[in-house]
Amino acid sequence: MSNDFVKSFEIAGDEGFGDIVSRARKNSRGKLKVGLLPLSWFEWWPMFPESGMRENILSDCDRFIERMQEKFGNDYELVYPDYYIDTLDKAFDAGEYFREAGVDMVIIDEATYVTDYFPIQVIDALPNVPLVLFVTQATDNLWDTMVNTDVIRYEGLVSIIQLAGAFSKMGRAYKAVVGSLEDEEAFRELGMHMQVLQLIHDLKYLDIGFVGHTFRGMYDIEVDKTKIKGVFGPNVMYIDVIHLIDIWNKLTDEEIDAFVTKLKKELPYSYEAVDPEDVRKSASVGLAVTKMIDRFGIDCLTLLGQHHVEVATRASADLSFFCAENNGYMTSHEGDLANLVMKHILYKLTGKLPVFLECSAYDIKSDTMLLTHHGVVDPRVHAANQKLCRITPSPEKWDFTGKGMSVEYCAKAGKVTLACLIDAKDGWKLMISGGECVEKPQTPSFAPQFHFKHESLPIKKYIKGIVEEGIAHHICLVYGDCREELRLYAEYTGLEVVEI
Repeated sequence: MSNDFVKSFEIAGDEGFGDIVSRARKNSRGKLKVGLLPLSWFEWWPMFPESGMRENILSDCDRFIERMQEKFGNDYELVYPDYYIDTLDKAFDAGEYFREAGVDMVIIDEATYVTDYFPIQVIDALPNVPLVLFVTQATDNLWDTMVNTDVIRYEGLVSIIQLAGAFSKMGRAYKAVVGSLEDEEAFRELGMHMQVLQLIHDLKYLDIGFVGHTFRGMYDIEVDKTKIKGVFGPNVMYIDVIHLIDIWNKLTDEEIDAFVTKLKKELPYSYEAVDPEDVRKSASVGLAVTKMIDRFGIDCLTLLGQHHVEVATRASADLSFFCAENNGYMTSHEGDLANLVMKHILYKLTGKLPVFLECSAYDIKSDTMLLTHHGVVDPRVHAANQKLCRITPSPEKWDFTGKGMSVEYCAKAGKVTLACLIDAKDGWKLMISGGECVEKPQTPSFAPQFHFKHESLPIKKYIKGIVEEGIAHHICLVYGDCREELRLYAEYTGLEVVEI
């Protein structure tokens, strides 16, 4: 018998692990499976056989499938029967087909009036699958010469309202999207539903690495990892600082030199009071962090620098957050799990790099709140003026030698969304705010500077609102307005939404 047993990641060294799902397996899961259910009704066909009504209705069924394929066929696995569903037997078969295919959601399109027991027959095979009722018709507008067969063709509205009433009596959850087959906004909304459900599925396979512990004295961000798993889906892996130090100690001078050269090309800014040794030390921690992420196959990272990593390495950890995110892995500071999940959600919903910040101060004359944090935030994405970006010492001097390394800049102007997760006494809440970043003169503070102006509230009133709501002191910012997507995510996951 072989003694080559699989070991835990905590002791396995560079070998395989028995307690981590490999990144390759996670990436092989495939796309969200979306069941498309265009329905018609056999009772109509013998009524007006020479009118062309049947052909028009079935053409509308085909057009729904075609438009979904055109817009979403590359992003999701669209599943639909290769026959028209116009009898109860076919509805039964469609339900079995969807069940065997393992669809993750179903979009119901009633191309004409259909009795409610048709779609109910289908979903009897899919008791827990999210449903979207597409309240649709062939065109946006009606016309003055419509005859009875035209009206029958457009009467999907009758039956979809009837179906919604039946679902309401049954307690069957559903969402609704309204728009014709030529309505671009309606298909955008359908896409948003699929995007949110894809995110919900993906979060269940997200592995968060937690190096260290929550910063002592921050009760507001202390989080039970089981509550994170239970509501949002991610797994949290506690990674000992020894794992990071083991990688850091094995770095060669050649590796560090090459990494420093790469960083200087990526961040080609002027240097202020920082010497080559400061850069080299910070870069070595950043390189070790990226290697640790790859070694354990984690997808996000929260890391406590301060009296932890920075004591162990005697170097600033500020640059390591940039290094991880430069490779596509979201980060947070000080052991904040909840807002690391928030940041990842924003990243996946928008495709843009969010920022992990804290509410620092306010300015009456500009009616703004200063948001900043230690930790390097990508200036290539967020800085207002690339020529003013500076490589500086770290803004906070914890237990490291030398000066550390940060990037100072003022953030660009633009519409933004602020969001954070609140671990409240009676359950999770999602706080959302809309507004803009205002470009102001850059201050020599050795840190990124985001100046937030609320869309309608004076800044003091806004601050009063977030204090009274009891949000944690960390908050996430992303450029653009994604409040609609966040509200939909909250609906699907049962989160209470607090809009301030």
